[in-house]
Amino acid sequence: MAEVERVAAGALDAAGLDARDTPLLIEGGAAGMPACARWSAEYLGARLGRVVVAHKLSQSHRHPDFHAATLGEMFARETRPLGELIELCTSGAAAERARRLFTGDERFLLQRRGGVTRVDPELAPLLEDAPVPALVPAERLYTVWAWLSGTGVRTWLHYDNNGCHNLNAQITGEKSCALYPPETLAAARLFPPGGRNPAVNCSSLDVEDPDLPEDFRAAEHHDAHLGAGDLLFIPAWWLHTFRHHGDFNSNVNYWWKPERARDNPIARRQAEIDATRLS
Repeated sequence: MAEVERVAAGALDAAGLDARDTPLLIEGGAAGMPACARWSAEYLGARLGRVVVAHKLSQSHRHPDFHAATLGEMFARETRPLGELIELCTSGAAAERARRLFTGDERFLLQRRGGVTRVDPELAPLLEDAPVPALVPAERLYTVWAWLSGTGVRTWLHYDNNGCHNLNAQITGEKSCALYPPETLAAARLFPPGGRNPAVNCSSLDVEDPDLPEDFRAAEHHDAHLGAGDLLFIPAWWLHTFRHHGDFNSNVNYWWKPERARDNPIARRQAEIDATRLS
């Protein structure tokens, strides 16, 4: 295990970040965003509380929870006004607060495909408060997501199957993460293509399991802890899992296509999956 390299805001430019193949934590890199001064449960509830959104619903703090008995339970969702969701995430017992998670899987803030940019009109105020950082190459911007959750949420170990770099801006709260390079593919034991579980970009292992296989426990990984205002760079195809801390956690992810495509075990695996789906 190694700690993710940490640098001060302004230590590198967009080209330098895009060329990296290892994670990087930029301390205070998002601190100047209006969102870092504004986003509280009360502010978002007052401004966007009536916007109806779908969100993830887990039987536990794991998202998805692959210990559930059925696929329907693993990928369950609810729909409600955003204000009600935030209330459920920030009040009551901690175990209950960790069962719900809103992400861009349900509603993106921005998508750019084929030169056409779409912004969700109801969620546009979030993008106004958290504009795309200068470190993200504008011409290769792909997607912008927001994440909202209570304390205790853990995202299952997975890789982003869009082939993009990811710049993760922690707005409120804090979180810890573990990141595994693409070369750990075999040890991660991803769900197989064509199998029962369609989440083929996810590991079949629960990182909280005390009896993890020896090769996975010995696999190279990088740990980091993000506080409000920090930026975390996740290179394309790296596996990652997050644990959310703090009473109210919010972050924004900015994905973009690298200028140079990566060739590694996970990239090749995903290319085979995509080719099979198109055939």
